[in-house]
Amino acid sequence: MFKIRSLLSAWIICIGCFYNVIASANDKVTVILDWFLNASHESLLAAQYSGAFQKHGLDVELIAPADPSAPPRLVAAGQADMAISYPIQLAMMVDQHIPLVQVGSLLNQPMDVLITNGNIKSIKDLKGKKIGVSIAGDQQAVLGSMLKSAGLSMSDVQLINVNFQLEQALMTGSVDAVIGATRNYELIDLQQRKVPVSYFYPEQYGVPDYDELIFVARPDKAKDPKIARFMTALKEGGEYLKAHPDEVFNKAIKDHPELNTPLNKAAWQVTLPLVVQYPGKLDQPKIQNFIDYLVKKKVIKQQHPFSDYAMQVKE
Repeated sequence: MFKIRSLLSAWIICIGCFYNVIASANDKVTVILDWFLNASHESLLAAQYSGAFQKHGLDVELIAPADPSAPPRLVAAGQADMAISYPIQLAMMVDQHIPLVQVGSLLNQPMDVLITNGNIKSIKDLKGKKIGVSIAGDQQAVLGSMLKSAGLSMSDVQLINVNFQLEQALMTGSVDAVIGATRNYELIDLQQRKVPVSYFYPEQYGVPDYDELIFVARPDKAKDPKIARFMTALKEGGEYLKAHPDEVFNKAIKDHPELNTPLNKAAWQVTLPLVVQYPGKLDQPKIQNFIDYLVKKKVIKQQHPFSDYAMQVKE
C-alpha cells in the first residue's frame, strides 16, 4: 500500500492514495519528501507500481511538506520514519547534535545548479551581482567554491533570501542569479518558458561530487528491519523503472494528473539515469570526501566520526 499526504503545520491530512490494498500485516513506513511529489521521486512510484513495497511487507506513505526545510527535523522529532534531505543540510544538523543519519540515497549526483540571467556568460561576470538563495547557510559553501574558481569571493556578490521563489526572482530581475535551483526542474522550466539563462554545475567549479537527495533517519531507528526492506524494495523499484519508464510515468499521471505537464515529462527523462542502483549501499569515500569539504569550508564547526553522519542498513 502506498499513500501520499500533505503536511500542514503539525497536522497530516490525507489527500489520496495510489490504490487500496488490505495490508494490516504490513509494516507502516512514513517518508517525508523534500518537496512536492515530482520526477525526483520516480523510483518510489516505481517501487509501488511494481509491487515491490507490498512484496516486502511494507505500507509506504509519502508526506509532502508545507515547509521544505522542515522534513529532517520532523524525523528527528519522531514524526516519521525517514525524510528525503540534502547532504549539506544533514551535516549542519549533525553539527548541531540533532539525531539524524543517512541511511540511503535516491539520486547519485548533484542536482543543484547556479542559474543566471542570459547576460552572464561566466562565473567571473557575477562580480557585483545579486544572487538569490532559498535557505540561508545551506548554499554558501557551494557558491563560495564556484566563485573562488573564477577568482571571486562571497564579498564580491550580494546574497538575497528569496524564500524558495527562485524562478520568480530571476524572471522579475530581482536577482541576477540563483543558487539552490535544480537542473531537472527550475532549469528545464525556464528553458521551456524561453527565458534566456546561463547555467553552471557546482561539480565543474570546485565542489566535490555528492548524492543530492538522501534518506535520513534517527540513529536509534536506522537499524529497524523495515528500513532495510524499504531499501531493497526501492532497489527493485528502480530496476523496474529503468525497464518500464513509460509505463510507470503513465500510471503516475493517471493517479496524479498534476504531473501530466511538459515540464514533468522532460524532468522524468532527465532524472531517469540518475536513479541510484543500490539505494541502501552507502559510498563511504564519496560521503567522507564531501564531509571533509564541508569541514574545510567551515560549514561544520567540528569534525565528527563518520558514524555520526551515516549508518549502513543491511538489505
